Amino acid sequence: MAACIFVVEDNEDLNRDLCEYLEICGFDVVGCETGQAFYHALEQRTPTAVIFDVMLPDADGFDLARFTRNKLDCGIMMLTSLSGMDQHLAGYQAGADVYLTKDSPLSVIEAALRPLLRRVAAPAIGEATPEDAKESTDECWKLDRLNWSLTSPEGKGAQLTAGERTIISILIEANGGWLTRPDIVMALGKADTAENCRNLDTAIRRVRQKIFKETDAELPVRTAYGRGYAFTSPAVIVGDETDDEPATRIRTNA
Repeated sequence: MAACIFVVEDNEDLNRDLCEYLEICGFDVVGCETGQAFYHALEQRTPTAVIFDVMLPDADGFDLARFTRNKLDCGIMMLTSLSGMDQHLAGYQAGADVYLTKDSPLSVIEAALRPLLRRVAAPAIGEATPEDAKESTDECWKLDRLNWSLTSPEGKGAQLTAGERTIISILIEANGGWLTRPDIVMALGKADTAENCRNLDTAIRRVRQKIFKETDAELPVRTAYGRGYAFTSPAVIVGDETDDEPATRIRTNA
């Protein structure tokens, strides 16, 4: 059965284009132009992933993302014209898995969507008990989005800057897949320019040095010519939720 994707976007042209493109890619797509339409669609269908605009005529996309994260087990993508770092952080704090800007190509949106669907589908293979999850997290790198820290499998942690946290989050969310420099730069809400790609290389080099210095472990971010970057070790992300006990999500990167 095809994954069900909700597209919550008030721009009629973009909504139509994105729905049509995702349908061509093989998804079952439900287009919603308002928050009310989104809630109504939930009465009929359960999405595998939702793509939210932020500025809707009758709702705040961040509020919708928080509602969705608390009520549903599905992937969440923010797709908005708001490109500032504060908005990026607000999106992730609201529960978004991926934050992209509307100038992202449709192919990039689809490519970013697929790891979310793999994550959502993973529990169906074999439901993990809380004890299993704890054992898994003990052997993983752990990114804490709320406390801005990255902890090695040996339990040593390092504090991250906002930019470092976002870059590592994007790489882990790719579920072991390779992301090109333009992919990452655009996911950061920046223009795909040679300067921004060089700045990304510098930022990754610096966070590698920081992690090694503070944890005595090599950050498992690999690079390959023509492919870009990948986070190649098992990792978990915590601190996605706003409730008292944030959810833990396991990424089994290979």
